[in-house]
This record gives sequence, structure tokens and C-alpha cells, in this order.
Amino acid sequence: MDDRARASEREAMSRVPFARASAGPIRDAYDGIVCDLDGVVYRGTGAVPGAPAALRRLAAHGVRIVYATNNASRLPGEVAEHLGTLGLPATAGDVVTSAQAGAAELTTMLAPGSRILALGGPGVAAALADAGLDAVLPGSPDAEEPVDAVLQGLGRGLTVRDFETAARHLAGGVVWVATNADSTLPLEWGLAPGNGAYVALLAAAVGREPTVVGKPQAPLYRAAVQRLGTRPEATLAVGDRLDTDIAGAAAAGLDSAWLLTGVHRASELLRHHEVGVPTWVLGALGELEQPYAAVFPAADGWTCAGGRVALSASGLDVVAGGARPVELVRAGLTAVLDAVEGGTVGLPELERFAGELDELLDLPGSS
Repeated sequence: MDDRARASEREAMSRVPFARASAGPIRDAYDGIVCDLDGVVYRGTGAVPGAPAALRRLAAHGVRIVYATNNASRLPGEVAEHLGTLGLPATAGDVVTSAQAGAAELTTMLAPGSRILALGGPGVAAALADAGLDAVLPGSPDAEEPVDAVLQGLGRGLTVRDFETAARHLAGGVVWVATNADSTLPLEWGLAPGNGAYVALLAAAVGREPTVVGKPQAPLYRAAVQRLGTRPEATLAVGDRLDTDIAGAAAAGLDSAWLLTGVHRASELLRHHEVGVPTWVLGALGELEQPYAAVFPAADGWTCAGGRVALSASGLDVVAGGARPVELVRAGLTAVLDAVEGGTVGLPELERFAGELDELLDLPGSS
């Protein structure tokens, strides 16, 4: 598909959500994929069912794949090793972290060899060194000397004294880059403070905000596209979170595939559609290898793959036809978003429709 055809399809998408169709496999429209990890490839340490096999098939078909993560504390090699345990033959070069994006951002602002306080885990210091910058570790004697910038990423071994050192440098006006602003970190027992919480701590102390490079900002995706060697318009971002993956793809000018295998269910798009509407809505990663049915207006609602969804006073009016649950979800999302844009749906109705959309994914035949 050439760039003119892609531009025409994007224009159609801007008028009607999910109006874009694919007669052949979605993968054929792209040269490369930027793939999120948690919720797409794995959940915790285990694989999302079917995801590794689908990624192996995509790679065998010639689609280039890199994995992009907001996690700045892990080394790319550690991420690749984890992927290897799931059956994916990944190398460190296939992984792009927010720490690497942060180091790349600093190289555009500072001279080679500049001294950077590496406020974070091992991934932060390694990314700075790989980018030709001098990583200064907090707690070392060198950290007492002037630095040119602070690169802040999550580091679970950081101490109060380390943050005091960073605050002293930042108070002097040095450049400040944060790898990401995720406020929470999912752990086995629940949610712990994420890097964004510690960024907020420093911001309150020094009275200013950093440049953030991770999702939903564009730099991490730009670094991933550069690693792939593709063009943005020929690159697909795949993720499960609207507020990071899909919004970040939009910021970088990439098409996006939203997978309903992670934390965000269909209802989240209704509540947070302002962050960006994905190009494709998929029930599983393997659907990238299939044709994609678009949504069309019907006389009494919206239709997709023979199924129809309309809004009524009692809720969603669904006729399944031959459509799969994820195709009914596309039609339902379009119906509700169209009503929201037209101002005919209030908050109580929106919440009811949102819950009913999530229930559609539980119908027999769901991926």
C-alpha cells in the first residue's frame, strides 16, 4: 500500500471511527510493528494465550518487530531473555526502552560525554553509556560534582539521599528528562508507586517539570521506528492501554491496533476517547493475520460483518448475525461514540452502554 492510499484511509477514519477495512491480512499494510509487552505479549511472567505463536508467524512472514516498554529499570537483554522463555527468539536489539529514548533525547540537547545523573535502575545508566554520555551514579563521589542533566527512571533501590542529590542538581537548573510518568507500578500484591509518583515528588521540591519521553509521549515510538528502519506511515503500534499505547502512537503519527487482552476493556474507549481512537480494534494478536471488517452506518444503527448494534432507551440493541463478539464491539463503540459526538447521550446512559459493551466480549466466540 502506498502513502497516498494510507492517507486516504486515514481521512476516512477521521470521519467515522473504525471505517477502515482490510480485504487481506492487516499485517500486509505495514512494514514494521512496535509491540507493547505487558497485556499484549505477557501478563506478569506468563504469555498471553496465542501471542508468542502469532508473533513468530508475523516474523516468519517478514514483518519487522520491536518491543517498546516504558519500563526503564530493566536492561534490554533482560527483557529479551524473558521473551525467550515465552518462545520468542528476541535479542536486546529488538527491545526499545524508555531509558534508551531518554538517553537519545539528551544527545539532541547536550554534547557527547556530558555528565548525566542516572537516577534509576541499571537500565538508565546502561542507556546513557550506550548513547555516549557519562552516567553518574547517585551515591557515588562523582554525584557531588556538577552534572549537565538528570535522567530519571524507576529504580527500586534508590534512597532518600539519592533524591536529595537529584533535587540539588535540579534546583541549579540542569536539564531534566524523565523516562515515563506512570504513576503506579503493578506488583503481585497490587499497585506500588511508579516512576511518575517519584517524578511528582521531585517536581514539588524543585518547582518545575521534566521532559517526559515514554508513552504517551512520542519519543519512545520515534526511537522504535528508527530501530525498525521503517517510515511512521508504514509502522503499526500494538498495545492494550489507550492512555499510553494508543495515545503515544497518535502523538508519533503511527496507526495503532488496540488489543482487548490487557487492562483496558471496550468501555474504556467510551470514557477516554479523547486520548485517541485506535485504527484497529482486535480481540487477539493473531487477528493481525486476518482480514478486518469495517463498520458502516445502517438505517437503524451500525453494522459490522453482518452484525448490527443500535442504541435504545433500554440499552444496546444487538443483532449478532454472523459477526464475532469483537466485531459487535466495533459496531457498538461506533454507535455510542457517534451519539456522544452528537450530544444525545448523557453520563448515566454512557455508563450503561459501556458496561453492556464489555459484556459483548464475554459472548461465545470471543477470542
